[in-house]
Amino acid sequence: GLEPSWERMMVQPHAAPYEESALFPNGAAMQPLPRGTRPYEPSNAPPHLDREQVDKLQEIPLTLSPELLARGKEDFTVVCATCHGILGNGSSAVADRMTLRKPPSLHEQRILAYPPGHLFTIITEGFGLMPSYAAELPERDRWATIAYVRALQLSFDARLASLPKDIRAEAERQLP
Repeated sequence: GLEPSWERMMVQPHAAPYEESALFPNGAAMQPLPRGTRPYEPSNAPPHLDREQVDKLQEIPLTLSPELLARGKEDFTVVCATCHGILGNGSSAVADRMTLRKPPSLHEQRILAYPPGHLFTIITEGFGLMPSYAAELPERDRWATIAYVRALQLSFDARLASLPKDIRAEAERQLP
């Protein structure tokens, strides 16, 4: 058969990080990271958990913070909202064109009942027609996205009258 030759990969032109390069206007081979990229950060998830143990995790193994939720919101908006909708209700332009099966609302009772670990497994491995997003979302970002989804789920049916007075005033100020 036709075996690929890996030798050509070893002898192809390449540049070391600190070498000069005529390919870029600044003359450097190593370029700055594109704006908006983030460094890899491992999570503090319990080490050595197998898939079944992770799937049953009842809590997100990261410290919740405004920064974590902001990161999760950004990832949700870029990766998840395309199908699940910006509100997580399964309504989006992409979902409207899905003929085989629409993405579920993340506010369905069965999904609300999933422990965070099961949501992590779904994002990691995919489920049904949804592919794995492990390559797009490093482990820490998957947990941040789940934290944001949980906040989105809590807020979905929240009533203004049930909010603390100061938060209610701020929410009312931002309403059209």
